[in-house]
Amino acid sequence: MLEDVSKNYSDIKDGVEQCLGERKKIINRRGNVVTPRKYHMTDAQYESGRKRWLESIKDVSPSIVLQSGSFFFNPYRENGSYYGGIQALFLLGANEWHNYGDVRVMMQDDMSCRKSASNRKNSWEKFAYRGAREGAISTKDLMGRIVQNFRTLQRLGGVHPYGWKLKQLRSCIDIRRSAGGVFDFRLNTGFDTVETVTPFYDVSSYNSGTKKGPKAIKGKTPSVEV
Repeated sequence: MLEDVSKNYSDIKDGVEQCLGERKKIINRRGNVVTPRKYHMTDAQYESGRKRWLESIKDVSPSIVLQSGSFFFNPYRENGSYYGGIQALFLLGANEWHNYGDVRVMMQDDMSCRKSASNRKNSWEKFAYRGAREGAISTKDLMGRIVQNFRTLQRLGGVHPYGWKLKQLRSCIDIRRSAGGVFDFRLNTGFDTVETVTPFYDVSSYNSGTKKGPKAIKGKTPSVEV
């Protein structure tokens, strides 16, 4: 029997811890039968991921590490762009707003130091200079890809909650846009519990001249436990 696509990730969470071939298939929003993906960390992955990340930041200023609180670490794949964006916000200072320009520069500096064993390009080159997807109707420039990545990491609902790992760490990504069009981003690690994690998204101040910006979604102001 297939799972209903309308179910939330929490309803299929235990099932996706099984091997791919053993997972119960679901019907996605397009009506296709698919194998659900895993978006959370198990206890073992939490422990190993945290240990690995703490080792990787041993040369980072203690004040920067302290600023992110006692629960946070970067839970995504080290060579990926999600990791790179989160790491940039961490290195710039958690629980503070940082503009797109500063985030982009920090992403390039940090991601240029990493590459997979199977790829000649470093993580930044692979992300920033990748070609358009074959058959794509429209493509995004570098800013569009960075913004889209952060927007994706704000997803906590449905069966594709890309930000679930951050939620497990009482953290999320916040986004706002000024009247002048500049995007600001924040790594918010100030939530008291997993249940209270609510990403902040507000572009209502920006007037593109074509349409009204999306409704703001208010999250919690950071209050970090150290």
